[in-house]
Amino acid sequence: MPSRSTRTARCRRGVTNRIVVVRVADHSHAIILRARRWMTVGLVVSIIGTRIIEGGSNGTVAAGILPVVWIAVLATVGQALTFAAPLFARVFSRYNPANVLIASDATEALMSLLALGALLLYPSAAAPILIAYLLVASVFPAASDIVEEFYAQQLAQLDSEHALRFNTAIYSIMAFIGLVIGMPLGSVVAGYSISWLIGVNMVLSAGGTVFRLVSARTLVAKPVADQDVEDFGALGKKTTLREFAADLVRTGPASPAVSFITQLGAVMGGIYVYLWIAGSTGWPATTALGTVIAVFGVGATIGPHAAPLLRRRLSIENALLVAYVSAVGILTLAILGITFLPTPANWIAGLTYVLLIAITSRVRSVLTTTLRQQSFRGRRFSTVMSWSMALTALADVMGNWTSVILGVILVPQIGLGVYLLAMLAAIAVLSRRRRPQVDSDDERLGSGC
Repeated sequence: MPSRSTRTARCRRGVTNRIVVVRVADHSHAIILRARRWMTVGLVVSIIGTRIIEGGSNGTVAAGILPVVWIAVLATVGQALTFAAPLFARVFSRYNPANVLIASDATEALMSLLALGALLLYPSAAAPILIAYLLVASVFPAASDIVEEFYAQQLAQLDSEHALRFNTAIYSIMAFIGLVIGMPLGSVVAGYSISWLIGVNMVLSAGGTVFRLVSARTLVAKPVADQDVEDFGALGKKTTLREFAADLVRTGPASPAVSFITQLGAVMGGIYVYLWIAGSTGWPATTALGTVIAVFGVGATIGPHAAPLLRRRLSIENALLVAYVSAVGILTLAILGITFLPTPANWIAGLTYVLLIAITSRVRSVLTTTLRQQSFRGRRFSTVMSWSMALTALADVMGNWTSVILGVILVPQIGLGVYLLAMLAAIAVLSRRRRPQVDSDDERLGSGC
């Protein structure tokens, strides 16, 4: 027989559940749709500026303004910031995610204005000013990625279909803008004028601020930390080390551990394999690699839109299983094609692999992200999401160095084989169909009255 305090806690939890349902119902489909669209437009404008800066960074190296080592330095800083995702998540979870995104874009616009002023006052110090600007600018994407997912998680609690569509738009837009528009444009602009490079980002950041502000006024999102107070009031206690470890490993296909495994495979079956494919075409090196990257960009743009199509017919777990099994088939055929096809044909198999694996990887990313947003709330969502990003960054570094050590650029079958094993491991996790404990606890506590 439960104690009086236990029954009271359960009853309070039941009241909380009803309050949450009422709040969700208060947001009509039209309001959520309008807010999502304005936020997506703000994202598009902001991301164009970010990618232009990334492309401009490479362009300044090509133009001889910055040394070649700068590419490695900036990449290292970016990965370090991503690995700090749990810290960012802990800070930003206390605030309205839409307001944080508005503040981020506004701050970036102000920083760009200050950099332009510094260039006008001290034109001879253009290189150090640019270095400082690029280092500070690298913080904004690392923070925005986390807060964007906080915002999408709010949509998932209101309407799971809106979260799926928002994630689809994000992944597709980022692929197209990054690979087709932003980075090439940034490289060109940097060769023309550093001031123009910074000025374009300033204008786009200011535009993103305006669009996000409209979205924030259309739909008010709560801080993620508030979900712990409302949704887990009966379980309000500090996380133990055992619970923390379980969140990292035993939270199913959306777990940080699975993110680490799949990213390690994706890196080893990624750029170094693409370099081998480019080298086997017989074309000029820059043309060949540009073609391979463009093919990947097409697949990465198409892929996210396949996720909603699968979701309409299957549960999100079964849709993920289809994506993983498809990847296993593609990787197996790629290994056989590259190994046994004659030289004039194996690069065609390689390009086919690049296109198809880009599609399936983006389907997987959209579905995994949406599953994570639907399955977790409050502290657990912040933990699972941020540590997924951190371990993904760690896997990226490990995958790159392992690929170099093992010579994947010379023997692509090694990278493809590791990627295949990673997909099989993910299938093993998914086949167990472990639902996050949050859901079962939620049902038991909600029926306590």
